[in-house]
Amino acid sequence: MPYRRRIETWGGFALGLLVVPWFLLALASAVTRWCEGVDTTGAYGLALVGTRDLAAAVDRYRGQYQHVPDPKQGLAALVPDFVESVPNDPWNSPYVYDSTGPNWADVLSYGADRRAGGSGEGADVSARFGRLGSREPAILHPFATLVITGLAIASAVGAKKRRWCATVLAGMSAFWAVILLVTASPPLSMTLRTAALPVLSFTTGLTCLIGAIALLRNLAHARLVSLVSIVTAYVLLQYLILA
Repeated sequence: MPYRRRIETWGGFALGLLVVPWFLLALASAVTRWCEGVDTTGAYGLALVGTRDLAAAVDRYRGQYQHVPDPKQGLAALVPDFVESVPNDPWNSPYVYDSTGPNWADVLSYGADRRAGGSGEGADVSARFGRLGSREPAILHPFATLVITGLAIASAVGAKKRRWCATVLAGMSAFWAVILLVTASPPLSMTLRTAALPVLSFTTGLTCLIGAIALLRNLAHARLVSLVSIVTAYVLLQYLILA
């Protein structure tokens, strides 16, 4: 029995610690495939590097002349002082110079379809905004919220009768503790708009950690403490990311 109990305790804890990042990685992979398709050739990475190199040259041009190149000159104005030559993109099409005024310009590649717009393999690549394409489904955020909070609630409910459910909940609580305690570190805290946020983040992370320890030690009210702290941690992290 002691051996079985150790397996239930630490096996469940490891599962809880890993289940949220596994889910988030799977979700990110699915969104990438849905919105952008899979780049098996590395062409989009090369296009992004190419657009950004040219945009950096545009910025150097602006620094010297106090304006970006004229649209009529385009990227040719960068030769030879700022680049040796203007290459084509990985699909052997010219990079597109997009100027919206004297002080700002973007460099684009129209992607595999060589036409403006598009998604998946035909998505455009922007030096300023990265790869452009389809937006993620609107249901994505509610779905992620439902799964993450649902896992915590299901574990809390099952913990009353099953030891491994309690340790899974402890693992999830420990995961959110690590995330929030790192988020509350001084470098990131200095970028937050109010001084209360890093304090709240640290407090919530500490509560998650206390809940995880309490669950492992079978203390009273541990399930409720962990469940509330996990939900609070998720909501708080969403605010920190989206604010």
